[in-house]
Amino acid sequence: MTIYLYQKHCSHCGLKYFGRTKKPDPYKYTGSGKKWKSHIKAHGVECVVTDWVKAFNNQEECTAYALQNRKMKYRACVS
Repeated sequence: MTIYLYQKHCSHCGLKYFGRTKKPDPYKYTGSGKKWKSHIKAHGVECVVTDWVKAFNNQEECTAYALQNRKMKYRACVS
């Protein structure tokens, strides 16, 4: 099963969201975070833009990548 890490943002205000999914199409998946879902409810799903997606074959690779790049990702997600 493929695991995806992704970053999305709201085109309305620029809020960024970093997440992980096993859904077959990470571009159609909007995310599941409480704050993010509330934001989508307020601004609409049409404002969700996928910035990037990275695929992994197993959880260990995914976790290692996320931990190795967490500072860069964290900065990108909160800016």
